Amino acid sequence: MRRRFRNISQTVTCMTPKKTLSILLFLAGTFGLYYQSSAQDTPPRSVLIENKLVTGEPYKSERFPVDRTASLSVFTLNGDVEIYENPELDYIQIDLYVDRGFSLWSGGANLDNYRIIFQRKREQIIASVEPRRSESRIWKGDNITFSYIIQTPVDISSRIRNTKGDIYARNLKGNHLIQATVGDLYLDNLEGEINAFSASGNITAENIRGELNAKTTNGNIAVTNSSGEVRLRTVTGSIDANGGNGEFIAATTTGDITARLLSVGQGSYIETVTGSVNLTLPAELNYSIQASGSSVDVSDLLNRREFEGRVQQRVANVVFGSGNIPIQISSVSGNVIVKTGSN
Repeated sequence: MRRRFRNISQTVTCMTPKKTLSILLFLAGTFGLYYQSSAQDTPPRSVLIENKLVTGEPYKSERFPVDRTASLSVFTLNGDVEIYENPELDYIQIDLYVDRGFSLWSGGANLDNYRIIFQRKREQIIASVEPRRSESRIWKGDNITFSYIIQTPVDISSRIRNTKGDIYARNLKGNHLIQATVGDLYLDNLEGEINAFSASGNITAENIRGELNAKTTNGNIAVTNSSGEVRLRTVTGSIDANGGNGEFIAATTTGDITARLLSVGQGSYIETVTGSVNLTLPAELNYSIQASGSSVDVSDLLNRREFEGRVQQRVANVVFGSGNIPIQISSVSGNVIVKTGSN
């Protein structure tokens, strides 16, 4: 199991209370907005606009006609990105909002310092904001933000990146790479292959169908209602998964892992160094459980079914039935609890 999660950097920074509060507020606004929109059968609305994260008219807007699946590449230096499906359109709508903020340097808020690109190369649509001089102190010292709101009527494969800011993606089908250097990722109702990475930020995912690979260095990961293989990794942060259907793989260095699985597919592999593990499994399945930690508690399973194997204070190796579903759990200094969903 350890070979799955090697070469992990342990140099991280700490989350501030202000950042934690912002995460909770954004989360409530993001998913509350989506479900309110669905219940009323109204056209989808923008999270950024509803929460006043962008204001006024777009600095630049462009439409790209599409009649089938498309590929989208988006990059911004400093700002939020939102992308969602709007079936009422027959084109991809891209709106760029600019907030010039306050600059520490003379001329820092001058847009001439930036290269703003909207273009199409065959089936690929590109929207990006880049500094004209990467070594310039101007763009690094100002507070100017470039935020995107993107609406698509079709299945889309996307590559969404930013240096500083949050990314919101919802109601999409296709393969997606979503990456932030400093920022949180909010994913809702995505189908396909999803790769989500943040160097410093939380990752929140709901209603995922397909393969999810989520990693953050300094942040928490929360996944609710997933169907398909799920791989989660954080260095400094916790992992919380609820309602998983499929193979589940999770690892942390200093955080706890809590998972309530409805099915486990080909198995489950969980690893933490200093955190604890609390795993809830479906009842009446043929598990082969290997668990180790500062203490291991599998008493709920042992009291319900006949088994073979041995259980000690720090180690449990037990087999139920044919044992064709492997469950591997390891914690160096944390507690491990395994129970069934009927408990």
